[in-house]
Amino acid sequence: MEQHRVMGVLSAILAAACLILAVLLARVTRAREYLPESETADLVAVLAQSGIEVDPALVSTRRQSAAVYVCNSGDYAATVAELLTGSVPARTYVVPDGEILVTESGERMEFFGDFSFRYSADGTAPGEGDAFGPTFSSRAVSGERRDRIAEAAAGFLDRGSRTFEGIGSMAVETVVENVWEDGRLCYALCSRTIDGVQVTGSRMLCAVEGERVTGAWGNWCFLTPAVPYTAQLTDLFNILFNMKKEIGAADGEVRVESVSLCYSLYFYGEEEDFCLIPCWQVVTDTMGSFIFNALDGALYTRT
Repeated sequence: MEQHRVMGVLSAILAAACLILAVLLARVTRAREYLPESETADLVAVLAQSGIEVDPALVSTRRQSAAVYVCNSGDYAATVAELLTGSVPARTYVVPDGEILVTESGERMEFFGDFSFRYSADGTAPGEGDAFGPTFSSRAVSGERRDRIAEAAAGFLDRGSRTFEGIGSMAVETVVENVWEDGRLCYALCSRTIDGVQVTGSRMLCAVEGERVTGAWGNWCFLTPAVPYTAQLTDLFNILFNMKKEIGAADGEVRVESVSLCYSLYFYGEEEDFCLIPCWQVVTDTMGSFIFNALDGALYTRT
């Protein structure tokens, strides 16, 4: 009987010890993965003193990491041109900050800095054909016809990345945001996501006749990134403090409307080397949008 009592006491002590250990481990894990929640109120108060209004619900305390994708474009223009058209370049013209390619099939592509891209199926220069001057004065397209137009536009853009293979579980998707109809042409506005995260500055407008893309213009990186690595991101507390420094003495109150993770293209070394880096995008009501490099917290761009 005495032995049973001892065993019962030891079991209770062991259970209590396991419970305490579990609580301690949970606290250590939370401290490693989250900033103290009390700091949110302090941050909101400090920003309010500078005329910046932030809803505490927008300020995540979680310490986050994300993938960085390192790329090498190689012979980017010629490769993309052949993938898009199935035809090799017949003529190449070097112009300031870019090059123009005309394929044997007569299609014309223009590649400029920051992945600016223009395409014309009939070889006319941008601005000279119906596909490059839409007024968008007409109606939106819906239903099955919209699906066909969206599929044609997304298929055209995805074709330019066909031979570039990603590593791991990365998911690259072309998103068709909207489809309009103007006379005999439809226009599909497209953007790109990686791992479900928007790529900033990557939007393309495709003109579609029937179910064929006859023109396209915008900014688009056709390469699918190849080499990923994971990096710790700067927390939102530091990002919002950096935004406060950028805004300085604001005229009137500024309200932060949204805070979200995105990807931005970043060149390093030679022009053919670039990477897709995770960024924090802070959108305000009166001071525009701020995009910060999420790796070091530096301002990447402001619009």
